[in-house]
Amino acid sequence: MSEEISTMRSQHPTVCDPVVAVSLAGSDTVPRPAPTSGNGTVDGFSRQPWAELLDGSEEMVFAVDRDGLVRVANAAAARHLGLTAGQAVAATPLATVLQGPPGSFDADLDDRRLRGRSVPLGEWTAWYVRDVTDQTFRIDALLAERWRSAFLAEAGRRLGSSLNRARAARTTALLAVPALADCAVVVLADQRELVWHRADVDAEDRAESTGSLARWRLEPDSALDQALAGLTVQDDPRLGEQIRPLLADGFGAVGSATVLPLPGHGAPVGALILARHAGRAPFEAVEVHLVRQYAARAGAAISAAALYAAQADAAELVQRSLEPPELPQVPGVALGAAYRPAWEPLRIGGDFYDVQAGPDGDWMFVLGDVCGKGIEAALQSGNLRQSLRALWLAESRPLRLLDQLNRATLTTGDPTLATLVVGSLTTGPAGDVTLTLATGGHPPPLLLRAAGEVAPVELAGTAIGLVPAAPLGETRVVLAPGDTLVLYTDGVTEARGRAADRPFFGAERFATELGAYRAAPAAVIAERIAQLVADWTGDRLHDDVAVLVIQARPGPATPDRATREDV
Repeated sequence: MSEEISTMRSQHPTVCDPVVAVSLAGSDTVPRPAPTSGNGTVDGFSRQPWAELLDGSEEMVFAVDRDGLVRVANAAAARHLGLTAGQAVAATPLATVLQGPPGSFDADLDDRRLRGRSVPLGEWTAWYVRDVTDQTFRIDALLAERWRSAFLAEAGRRLGSSLNRARAARTTALLAVPALADCAVVVLADQRELVWHRADVDAEDRAESTGSLARWRLEPDSALDQALAGLTVQDDPRLGEQIRPLLADGFGAVGSATVLPLPGHGAPVGALILARHAGRAPFEAVEVHLVRQYAARAGAAISAAALYAAQADAAELVQRSLEPPELPQVPGVALGAAYRPAWEPLRIGGDFYDVQAGPDGDWMFVLGDVCGKGIEAALQSGNLRQSLRALWLAESRPLRLLDQLNRATLTTGDPTLATLVVGSLTTGPAGDVTLTLATGGHPPPLLLRAAGEVAPVELAGTAIGLVPAAPLGETRVVLAPGDTLVLYTDGVTEARGRAADRPFFGAERFATELGAYRAAPAAVIAERIAQLVADWTGDRLHDDVAVLVIQARPGPATPDRATREDV
């Protein structure tokens, strides 16, 4: 009700207006006789005094002549406006409106909102005024509720769009200014340090800043301490001085303030401080309710962001523990490996490899493929790797080790089904490398001789995790200097091409391609195999790909061999 008078607009008389229907338009001294009908009515109305008819109306009706005198006023006009016949308009509460040009108006009178309109009637002007205070209050309340609902909806949308704890706290402070307060401070709960984000509005712009406060410096039972414990502090006389260190410099006198918790999962995730300048109205009951709803949404968003960060950190640690390990340096042996998960963003899958020093001075290695894909297969492959590392401490014979791994897997409630090749290697004085291999249902490795011949190793067995006494295969391979053994998972040979019939990459094509890299280092061979599969599938892998290359380091090159390699 801050406006006193609205824009005037002209109105024309209508036959529905009582003052128009009767003879208000007579001279200012003696009313003109109205035409009568044979039954004693005036223009079809009863001949009862028209003033009594107007007194029955809740609307304030009165007429003013050209001299500014009230000529007629009904009971409502006399009761609410204090108007009487013969009274000068200048002495009435609505003097400013009534002395202006005819039209319509909205005006505040004491604690009431009035709305009126005028109708010219010859020498007089008839006014019709209604008390619309209740209607205005209802409309204002409806608009205010709509704004609050829209504010909370926008706050929920903005706060829910971020899973970053600091960004959610910053957004909480920015949204609160100036809608809820002139300065908003969000304090994030922590064991040692309280990080705060502040937003405040000045005469020109909205500013923001951030800082921290040592938890041990927080005064016990202070407003902030109580809010972090889950209590709300509302307009306490000492509140302004308690929150002063967290307000912006030059904020001035605090007129009204509140400090309330930001609810989280079981405990507050922080506190929200709202402060208003001395010239601004204090927090009303409906605003306190709005602020608490806003704090609940902000607390849920910050709590969700904190929970996501904790889960992301835990997932990162698990992911790092499941990622393929770095290959060690083995004297006389060159190692190479490549790994491509079917879902690249996860970086882990069911395929795995590992190389570790054995208990007898030998080196142990494994390449395996757990049934399945994604995080579940990655976790199972991680369990197998850890089991193998434990078994390697006591057993260096690949066949015995694989049998023990199979039996250990079957002791769990949900056995892991996997295929793998486990082996040990020793180096000889002439640069040769002796490999002992045991397999459980895995594709046989390929042997690439230094001369370029490619052949599969005769090795077969049953996957582990099926039966206790699984038939497992074992063999021994000797690598001469320059010879290479390639272990791979079925993601290589079963990779489907981009052609319409989507053919498999296949073991035959794989062996042919491998023969072209007989002189390449082990690391180059491994990466080139992974790249061949990616080119074949068009970077749309449907299964994990793992490759482990073991190469006996070549001896001094003969002149003939050096010439071939140079070519």
